[in-house]
Amino acid sequence: MNKMIVSVLLGSLIVSGSLMMNGTAMWPALPDSGMADGRAALPGAGGIPDVKVPVLDGVESGGEKTYAQLPVTQTANNIEVTVHAVRLKADTADFEVTIRNLSDMEPISPDLASVSVVTNEGLAGRHSEKVHAAQNNPDFEQAVIQPGKERYGWLSSGAWSEEAPGRLTLKVTIRSNSGVEQAFSIPVDCRGLTFRTL
Repeated sequence: MNKMIVSVLLGSLIVSGSLMMNGTAMWPALPDSGMADGRAALPGAGGIPDVKVPVLDGVESGGEKTYAQLPVTQTANNIEVTVHAVRLKADTADFEVTIRNLSDMEPISPDLASVSVVTNEGLAGRHSEKVHAAQNNPDFEQAVIQPGKERYGWLSSGAWSEEAPGRLTLKVTIRSNSGVEQAFSIPVDCRGLTFRTL
């Protein structure tokens, strides 16, 4: 009983001491958990912060476009698209992608003709370039993703001319069985990114 009382007193002293020092409870760093001081660590090597760029009206929907380091995930209308990595080949740029159908109602399919990539958009002093879908996209050709399922593979565009762009935006439209379309525009911060090559 005495040990229990002592441990309760010690615990309250530690918490109150923490509160007296800062006015708030101190969050300990959690080793190997991706958390520090109670906040999620930023993705990407070296914790490079996301880059926020104003979006011109008529180009997207207005507001800000946030360029984040890989992996980048976007979710809209029960569809989730994640870009894991980028691989460069002689004639194509391949994006390692997972498309998840979060709906329990109807299948979805990527519109491969809608695939395009814009490099260095809005980046001062850098050449911006737009490339379109590659002729072959075998991992997603005629892909039908059933409700609650996902499809993983490489989604390909034409290759851009610059070896290491500072940022890029992958665009793809996903269509439901009933014909409803959801356009995705996924901005990627390429600072510090080593592109896989073949």
